[in-house]
Amino acid sequence: MRYLCSVIICFIIWISSGYAQTDTLDLASGFSSQSAKMEELLGKLQIRQDPRITDLLVRHFQINQRKHGIDGYRLEVFFSSESNARQQSVRVRNEFNLVFPTIPSYMLFQTPNFKVRIGDFRNKSEALKTKATIASKYPNAFIVKDFIRFPELFPESVEQTEEQ
Repeated sequence: MRYLCSVIICFIIWISSGYAQTDTLDLASGFSSQSAKMEELLGKLQIRQDPRITDLLVRHFQINQRKHGIDGYRLEVFFSSESNARQQSVRVRNEFNLVFPTIPSYMLFQTPNFKVRIGDFRNKSEALKTKATIASKYPNAFIVKDFIRFPELFPESVEQTEEQ
């Protein structure tokens, strides 16, 4: 009798664990802009949670959307506080854009320096790879923490290769 009860309990647990995974997707209302592409990538998922969590996620999403970027890294290739620093920084940025047109460059002023920074890197390893690429032209470039633009969620090159 004991053996039969334990077998029945194990069978019930085994059957109920099979119902833990379903084929439905319930996206939060604030995340609908990329929902079609995300649904293709992630498959279908059903989330059961307190509605306050969804409200917090939507609020967090809206706050981050207003920032227009995230914390990351850039390479600083020029900085100066001389009297003609602005003209020098414009010249350095234009030269950089001619040599490396695929890497974004930014000119900024932080009192008293004009600076030229390049790239939008999410981690230091990406920045180190680019630093090695530009080392022949800009040997004094160094990595700095900065607020970077959002990376593309679906880069054009990936979408084009999937279509072919």
